[in-house]
Amino acid sequence: MGFLIQFIADAAPWVYFLCGLAALYQLYRTWQVRAERRQAIFTLEREKALADLYGIFVRALAILAVMGVTYFISNVLAVAVEPVVEETLEPQPQVALELLPTPTHTPLPPTPTPTITPTPRPQSVQPIVVEPPTPVVVVDTPTPEPVPVAPALCPDARSAIVSPGNGAVVSGQVSFVGTAQHERFSYYKLEFAPGPDAGGGFVYFDGAQNQVVNGLLGVLNTPGLPNGVYTVRLVVVDETGNYPEPCHVNINVQN
Repeated sequence: MGFLIQFIADAAPWVYFLCGLAALYQLYRTWQVRAERRQAIFTLEREKALADLYGIFVRALAILAVMGVTYFISNVLAVAVEPVVEETLEPQPQVALELLPTPTHTPLPPTPTPTITPTPRPQSVQPIVVEPPTPVVVVDTPTPEPVPVAPALCPDARSAIVSPGNGAVVSGQVSFVGTAQHERFSYYKLEFAPGPDAGGGFVYFDGAQNQVVNGLLGVLNTPGLPNGVYTVRLVVVDETGNYPEPCHVNINVQN
């Protein structure tokens, strides 16, 4: 453990240098995203810029945490374990042990014990009765049929969710598969809101700036949500900021 702490202390200047470069890049991204947000006209673009700012903030906290841990290890722990490391690296004198001969115990010969031979007695032999095996009736258990799931409500084929189906029971990491394309495509986003067929209150959880045809659209982390029914919608935005009718699907979260 002491060698690992000493290694981190020696590499601390490189860690600070890399964290500084990462911090400068995050400052540049902050300036760029704020400029995009000021120039945004539509609400969808402002929401996307706000999500990027949250991501930059989280990465900045991670950089500060790495620098803080490195500083603590290199300035506090390294000083504390330095005597232990030096003591480990110094050769220790070897003490020659004088081996004393161990006395050997010679066992005495055992005293012979007289053997008593038993007299055999006649025994009656009982006949062995073999019972016929009992027949076992095997009953086939019917395989339960899967519950049918209705397709998602997708009025426009350019914005469609194929899986999961409408009313599906889900848990854990849920992958959404479908199509997001447009003649003047800009980006698409996935949002969720509590309740079946929700009319508002949608929250962004995934999206991309490339078109998808019958592929993976995004992943929803349901362990962070309370159990219940949620409405998930897919919105495909074109270059003008407009979008066709979104695709809606109801899912039942049961973790």
